[in-house]
Amino acid sequence: MNISTSWLREWISPVVTDEVLAEQLTMAGLEVDSIETVAPAFSKVVVGHVVSCEKHPDADKLNLCQVDVGEAETVQIICGAKNVRTGLKVMAALVGAKLPGDFKIKKAKLRGVESFGMICSDSELGLSDASDGIAELDVEAPIGQDIREYLDLDDHIIELDITPNRGDCFSVLGVAREVSANYNMAFVMPEIEVNASGNSSISTNVSNTKACPKYLTRAINGIDNTVQTPQWMADKLTRSGQATHSPVVDITNYVLMELGQPMHAFDLSKIKGAIDVRNANSGETVELLNDSTVELKEDTLVIADENSVLAIAGVMGGEASSAQTTTTDILLESAFFEPVSIAGKARNYGLHTESSLRFERGVDFNITELALDRAAQLVVEICGGEVSDITANIDDSTLPELTPITITKAKIQKVLGFELDSDWIEEKFINLDFEISDKTADSWTIVPPSFRFDIRIPADLIEELARLYGYDKLPVQKLSLDANINVIKEAQVDQYDVMQALVSRGYQEVITYSFIAEKYQTLIDPSAKKITLSNPISADMSTMRSSLWAGLLQTVESNQRRGHTDARFFEIGLCFAGVKADEQSNKLAGIVSGNRFDAQWSGETQPLDFFDAKADLESILSFTSAIFDFEAAEHPALQKGQSAKISLNGEQVGWIGALSPTLQKELSLPQCYLYEVDLNAILIGRVAKYQAFSSYQQAQRDIALVVDQATPVAQLTDAIKGLCQEHFVGVNLFDVYAGEHVESGKKSVALNLIYQSLEATLADEEVNTKVDEVLSLMQDKFSATLR
Repeated sequence: MNISTSWLREWISPVVTDEVLAEQLTMAGLEVDSIETVAPAFSKVVVGHVVSCEKHPDADKLNLCQVDVGEAETVQIICGAKNVRTGLKVMAALVGAKLPGDFKIKKAKLRGVESFGMICSDSELGLSDASDGIAELDVEAPIGQDIREYLDLDDHIIELDITPNRGDCFSVLGVAREVSANYNMAFVMPEIEVNASGNSSISTNVSNTKACPKYLTRAINGIDNTVQTPQWMADKLTRSGQATHSPVVDITNYVLMELGQPMHAFDLSKIKGAIDVRNANSGETVELLNDSTVELKEDTLVIADENSVLAIAGVMGGEASSAQTTTTDILLESAFFEPVSIAGKARNYGLHTESSLRFERGVDFNITELALDRAAQLVVEICGGEVSDITANIDDSTLPELTPITITKAKIQKVLGFELDSDWIEEKFINLDFEISDKTADSWTIVPPSFRFDIRIPADLIEELARLYGYDKLPVQKLSLDANINVIKEAQVDQYDVMQALVSRGYQEVITYSFIAEKYQTLIDPSAKKITLSNPISADMSTMRSSLWAGLLQTVESNQRRGHTDARFFEIGLCFAGVKADEQSNKLAGIVSGNRFDAQWSGETQPLDFFDAKADLESILSFTSAIFDFEAAEHPALQKGQSAKISLNGEQVGWIGALSPTLQKELSLPQCYLYEVDLNAILIGRVAKYQAFSSYQQAQRDIALVVDQATPVAQLTDAIKGLCQEHFVGVNLFDVYAGEHVESGKKSVALNLIYQSLEATLADEEVNTKVDEVLSLMQDKFSATLR
């Protein structure tokens, strides 16, 4: 936000330079991005009055002007501007003047006639980038007065970078409060006097009082909107970054910048029937002031009459009902809209307005009447007219509650690390307009003001004291810490090792937002509890994730758009089943897509499949030495027949599978394979133990078993391991076959059995006996036959 220091000093003016004031604002938490002068340096330029203007005797395009500059005699100046004329008030640079660009004014002769100065345009004095002719001043401009003084060109513009929690500082009033608290000075509110009589011809109703607890209107009849906006108001608006329009619109913008209350002026003659503040109906449209027509969503709050929508509440008015230069009767609106109901609405329609900027952060709900009076006062002063009484719709039950906060001196000292004087603390709370509802010798109960939506807990109050004390003045103290070093279990798997293992397999780590679009949540985990944000960054970040897959899918989608078709990504992060601490869990998720290896001349490309993803996951699970079970199951985000749930000791800890074709089509993604497991399940390992190494030869036997097609191989291998045979080393799958010479509905599973003794080479008879035990078990438990 830009703010003029001269405007600010009309409210409160500490005896410091503008530069020092800007520095103090930064140290108080209102960061100043820049401070610039309104105009570059120049001197000896005064208000002049063109007494006479005649053509140069020897040049058709030059004019010979006699200019009154407040001295005993007029000054002769030759000027070539087309708009110079008798009676004009101008900016006259006298001989000896220094203009921007190190340009000096000297006595000169033009076509034989002497000229003793220069009549200037705005661009020649650095007041604008370009000018069409010389500047024309107000007829009331005092002759001979220095232009810098007359136009207040020694003013500075401070650019403030205001944080989202300080919506109260988007106004001169808000910044004046801060200066008041910092310099212990009282500031002067503008004198407001309105002679109102009678009621407005327009009645109002609020259908959605939760979104609009307070809605005020007032009619002003018989105005003249063709008059020119006063120069003092136009200057303040332009120096605040606001364009000037008609007087009525300029006045509403002026009150916005002065008091922080967004307002709107309707043309009274264009309103049909009563006004209703309600949610938009499906399919309704409105043509806005920026000439765009938008189709409204049902969750959008609007201002409407009996026929149509007049404005998007808190965002922008409609063109059809706007005040024009021909308007003679207006209806002023001043309202409080609940921040959550306005948050994100402007962005949904591709808009960003001064009104939405303030309403989204919270506007003082106790200033609506004051702002309406101020606007009415200025309209009458500038445009004339008769003012009606205020028509008010107020629902006190839906207005924000000002909850008292109790804070102790001991708590302040503990957080800040040093003791503050009690009288100083009270003084700062009072300067900030905080109400001290109760106090003891070492505590205060504070009621925050209605314009401070960011003050809700004791820590907020302590932050206020710290910034007013001065962050640069906080004492530096050495920290003392009673170290309580936690013992890390030897069996604990280091998360870094897990990450490095994935990196070594070609993965890249991604870090995505914890909040996702509701669309992704519904597609990936429709049964999960939806935790929606009250004030999301955007509509695409409105829901807390219950799975890491949403971020990974968006990452693959983004890479696909940029031509990166081979993807191996993983992420470790929090997922949310609720808002409580025990409803949050860390998970590890991965996604693979594209080809198994980079393309090369010596071989064909091989697309990744389910078992590539499973191999990557199993390499991580092997860190724990625990036995994880993969069981075929269905998941809404995964393809049927290519998905499995992962269990540990009978408890589900994750999922793996191919992305569902439905999601593939919906998200325009290629074939992807995903997995996700609870991080804790893979960080709990076992203590490594030494095992003797056998120097004797292994004995291996291959068996091919014919079993039912639906029998998982894992059940076969688990059963073999469950025999706990002496000298048994392991069992490996090396082939699965179904087809010719194998009965329909059956499959052939080839297993490799390994035996080894620590004491001697095993005899064939001993190994064969053990293999027979395996075959017998397979036949009894799975009706398996030896192929």
